[in-house]
Amino acid sequence: MKNSVFEQFETEVMDRIIAEDSIIAEVLEKQYKSARVISREFSGVGFFTNYEISDNSLRLADSLNLELGNTQARLEGLKHGVGFVLFIRDGLIKTLECFTYGEPWPAIITAYSFE
Repeated sequence: MKNSVFEQFETEVMDRIIAEDSIIAEVLEKQYKSARVISREFSGVGFFTNYEISDNSLRLADSLNLELGNTQARLEGLKHGVGFVLFIRDGLIKTLECFTYGEPWPAIITAYSFE
């Protein structure tokens, strides 16, 4: 699935999740600006986007492993919206997971809003 609304949606999701924690946001913003999508897998109820971050990118202190995900969104056609988890491994952005709450993932994202 590739469309400009989807790409805009994913970028806005990442921007919102990164901004959730002001202490680490600056490092994660720099990582995301240089990130490369290496795969995107759709599960039927969401997707996983896997990123490659340059080896010379600044890592979070102590090579942290953590999950961020207080962001929620509404997608046109879904009754219950979607949630997200951004996985940080060894201090680097690794995977963005997006999931519905028991509904099939829409074929195309046409409109969305964040909560």
